[in-house]
Amino acid sequence: MGVNVVTLIVVVTVLQLASGQPTWSCPYPRTEEKCVCNPVINCGDKQTEETEDTQMDHLQTRLAQLQDTVDSLRNNTLTNLQESVDSIRDNDLTLTHLQETVDSLRASASQKDILIADLREHNRNLTGQLAESQEQKRNLTGQLAESQAQVRNLTGQLAEAQAHVRNLTGQLAEAQAQNRNLTGQIAESDDQVRNLTVSRDSWTEYDFVFEDNFNDCDGKQYVKLTGYSVGKYVGVVLCSASRYKIFLSDDLEDMFRNVADGNGSGHDHCEFLGAENDATAVGCNLWSSPNTEGYRRQDRGDEPEYGTIGRPGTGYYYHCWYECGIDIP
Repeated sequence: MGVNVVTLIVVVTVLQLASGQPTWSCPYPRTEEKCVCNPVINCGDKQTEETEDTQMDHLQTRLAQLQDTVDSLRNNTLTNLQESVDSIRDNDLTLTHLQETVDSLRASASQKDILIADLREHNRNLTGQLAESQEQKRNLTGQLAESQAQVRNLTGQLAEAQAHVRNLTGQLAEAQAQNRNLTGQIAESDDQVRNLTVSRDSWTEYDFVFEDNFNDCDGKQYVKLTGYSVGKYVGVVLCSASRYKIFLSDDLEDMFRNVADGNGSGHDHCEFLGAENDATAVGCNLWSSPNTEGYRRQDRGDEPEYGTIGRPGTGYYYHCWYECGIDIP
């Protein structure tokens, strides 16, 4: 910019010279009366025409040189100005590009801020999910430990169950063996029953099955007919020949059961044995006789019936032994 100003000053000076305006050079003060400065002429001196022509030639030569200089300066100046203008335009374009770049960077920065915010939010979500996953993992670990403990317990129970099954298998084998033995015994008993002769007049020794819930006797067993259709057979288990426990049954192969009295204390039960008189003695408190199923009646000569006997509240009770004044057998 400073070069352009200097160039303009030089151009102005040259133009002034080229326009024919004189430059004054007076060594003495100018006065209106005595001295008038002439162009390139010292005041008070006179020159010849030859000198003036020579000076004019020099001036014209100088003027031509100055004109060339001016033209060159003008061209250079215009070129420089054009280049400056072009440079400014380029600078404007550059500034425009820079502004666009800045705007783009600002937009990118805004998008970057949005992206960072999204990433932070996503990170918070992932952190929360991770915490939930860790909590679930802890819960699952606890459940796994509980399941493993349950499996161990079940394994122990299974081992115990298997041992129990083995024991039951052994017991079953024993029971089957006992059942086979009992089957054989029953077959033998059936043979004995088929071959057994039971009458009302005499006792027959026979090991019958009886309900042993209120009984003090454990000796030999005998049976005979009673003469009744219910309680057809009477069976006795001896404590001694004169003391015995009395039972009734409808069949020799059925269980023989207790017989209870609903009117008195059962002394008349000696009738089932064929005794004419009632019992002379009975054993155990009949009011303590257990509740069960058995035979019962009110008085001597009554047909027995089958039903509930014993305490509490049945009204029919029985003893654990009798003495009827007769010896058996």
